[in-house]
Amino acid sequence: MHLFVTGTPIGNLDDMTFRAIETLKDVDTILCEDTRTTRKLTNHFEISTPLRSYHDFNKEEVEDHIIEEMKEGRTFALVSDAGMPVVSDPGFELIGRMQRENLDYVVIPSASAFTMALVASGIPSYEFTYFGFLPKTGRKRKDKLIEVMEHPFTSVLYESPHKIKDTIAAISNIDPERNVSVSREITKKFEQHERASAVEMADMLGERIPLKGEFVIVVEGAPEIEETFDMPVTEHIEVLVGEGMKPKQAIKAVADLRGLRKQDVYDEYHKK
Repeated sequence: MHLFVTGTPIGNLDDMTFRAIETLKDVDTILCEDTRTTRKLTNHFEISTPLRSYHDFNKEEVEDHIIEEMKEGRTFALVSDAGMPVVSDPGFELIGRMQRENLDYVVIPSASAFTMALVASGIPSYEFTYFGFLPKTGRKRKDKLIEVMEHPFTSVLYESPHKIKDTIAAISNIDPERNVSVSREITKKFEQHERASAVEMADMLGERIPLKGEFVIVVEGAPEIEETFDMPVTEHIEVLVGEGMKPKQAIKAVADLRGLRKQDVYDEYHKK
């Protein structure tokens, strides 16, 4: 086997598996995002295997060397800073290259923050979509959030402590009654999972929920057509426009969320 895609704990080192420890000890090199972070893990488990940086900023530069070394018989483990490699982290390009080169690899599982948050949310999980991190700023971020809110199935997002309040506020402005779960510090001492309507969740952040640690947001799927909204159509549109949407986008979003014809919503808005 040339590569072991190896999951590591997302917070609590006791979650490290025996198989993962033995793998990291046996391979020739460990590929990791940040050698300082992975060194804490390897020191804890007395793993002396050499570390090599493999991250978004150097992956194209080092990929050829890694492939050549694999062909010469060297073995590698790919880890991320925490959890499963490749999930919102670099690595899929290397695996794709290995597939094209007919090189063998295996995946060694571990916890993943988004699956644990989904389980803890109490929100339906038979069908869900993992969206990862939203775009950082601007129109792309707003458009992606609209996509999430229009999505018929449960959505899972990652968010930073610096943007969590703004993201939940934006969700609340689109649909204040939508069920939302927020998880933080998963597997750590201050692990927390809270579920509430979006408008209630917005009030909890910074009060009941400290703005510390990485967050996972689980959003209930868009309501069915028969669900009603407390605010009038025109007010709903104005809220979205106030969030930065263009009126045309807001009209489409409101029509989709409420199960109405776009033209009817347009006419209602423009006769106000």
